[in-house]
Amino acid sequence: MKCALCRKATERSLCSNCWEYALDKLQGFPDKYNELSKELVPSQGRNERVGGSKTPPIPVRLETLHLRSGGISKPLMEHEANIRVEQRHTRITFRGQEFNRIAITCKYLTAQGEWIFEHYGEAPELAKTINDISKRINAVLGFKSDLMTIGTCPSQDDDGQTCGAKLQINPSTLTSFGDIRCK
Repeated sequence: MKCALCRKATERSLCSNCWEYALDKLQGFPDKYNELSKELVPSQGRNERVGGSKTPPIPVRLETLHLRSGGISKPLMEHEANIRVEQRHTRITFRGQEFNRIAITCKYLTAQGEWIFEHYGEAPELAKTINDISKRINAVLGFKSDLMTIGTCPSQDDDGQTCGAKLQINPSTLTSFGDIRCK
């Protein structure tokens, strides 16, 4: 069986490294939500070419509006609701503003991280959802990864098959070749 995210050979459908990576991203969503508010400020129109349309352009990016109005919280809350049913916890209650929904959901999912990894049948889908949301947020904020792909992992498993996962490094933090590891 291979991990649904990194395609590395593992005994389950999600490896622990990918799950820890997803949890790390999840913990940062409340702060990222606040950072997205800066992207809602309309363009000033200085030094920008104006097209021939008589209708004014939409002043903000729709992706930013989507993320700040449920694009982060709704998919995560769906998983939280399923987890609460499986664990026989209380149902999700009213949480007020969008920031509260994100913060409380992220806190709950992080606290249940070990159980989710061990027992939740849709853990790979949750990890994919977290990674997808993180990529969308970073695209809106203009963050680009410093990671460089240097090839594929040459290590072999017990069956003699090559791992083949992407080997990536951050050149600014690489101190020795011993730091290069398979994800």
